[in-house]
Amino acid sequence: MKIRLNENQQETVEGLHTEFPYVLHRVELRDTKIPWHWHEELEFNYVVSGRAKVATTDKSYILHQDEACFINSNVLSIMVTEEAGKSCRIDSHLFHPVFLGGHFRSLFETKYLSPVLQNRNADLLAIRGENADERKLLKKLKHLAQIQEKNDVEFETRNILSEIWLLLIQEIKNLNYPQISARWEKKERIQTMMAFIHENYSEKLTLEEIADSALVSKRECLRCFQESIHKTPFAYLKEYRIEMAEKLLKTTELSVMEIGLRTGFSNNAYFGKTFKEVTGKTPGEYRKACPV
Repeated sequence: MKIRLNENQQETVEGLHTEFPYVLHRVELRDTKIPWHWHEELEFNYVVSGRAKVATTDKSYILHQDEACFINSNVLSIMVTEEAGKSCRIDSHLFHPVFLGGHFRSLFETKYLSPVLQNRNADLLAIRGENADERKLLKKLKHLAQIQEKNDVEFETRNILSEIWLLLIQEIKNLNYPQISARWEKKERIQTMMAFIHENYSEKLTLEEIADSALVSKRECLRCFQESIHKTPFAYLKEYRIEMAEKLLKTTELSVMEIGLRTGFSNNAYFGKTFKEVTGKTPGEYRKACPV
C-alpha cells in the first residue's frame, strides 16, 4: 500500500481515481510498512493469513485469519504484523465516500454515510464473525476481493460494498459506546502536528515549531505524542525522515549524500548511522537489496 501527501497534508491512496474511487490493495505486512497515517477514504482490511495488529491513538486490536476491521475517514492509524518478521497478508479495500454516496448531500450521503462518518466512536471497529451480521460482512469482503480478478465488475463492486455498508450500520447500532471524551481533541492536535512534520521534515525543526503548528505548549506537544503514538515528536520525525529516504533510495538514482540532505540529515555520517539504526542496513545495502 503506497501513501502520499496532497497539498493539504492529507494522505492520498495510490490507485484511486475520480472515475472509479475504489481500490483493492493486497499487502504482505512483513514486507510493506503501513506507518501512522490517515486519509479521507474509508477502509476495510481483511486478514487473508497470519495475524495483524491494527491501532489508532486509543484502540488496538489483534486480528486473526478471516477477521477484518473497518477504519473510518481521516482516522490516524497504523497496521503491522502481530509478530515482527512473520508473514501476514491482508486485502485492503479502500474507497472514497462518494463511491456510495453519489453527489453532495444526496439521500445516500445524509441518511446512510454521514451518520457513520460523523460518529467519532466508530473510528476503528474489529469484525470477528461473532454474530450473523458480522459473518455475512466477512463473507462479502472475501467475495469482493475475489471478483477484482475479473473484468467489468464496477457495478458489482459498488453493489457489494453497499450491502457491506448496511451490515456495518447495523453493527454500529448494536454497540453500546462510551461517552466521547477530550481524547478527540488530542487526535486532532496530533494529526495537525504530524502533518506539519510531513510538510517540513527536510528542514531543521524545533519542538516549539511543532507545538506552535497546533497552537499548544511544548509540554502539551510532548504529552500528546507520548499518549497518542507512544514516542516523542523527534523520534517520529526521525522515523518519518528514514521512510522518505527509503522511498528515494528505491525510486531515484540520487546519491546517498543527496538523499540524506533532502530528508533533513545534516551530514552523511549521521544519515548513515541513523538509517542503519532504524532499518538494520546502510543506505547502500538497502538500495542494493531493493528489487530492480
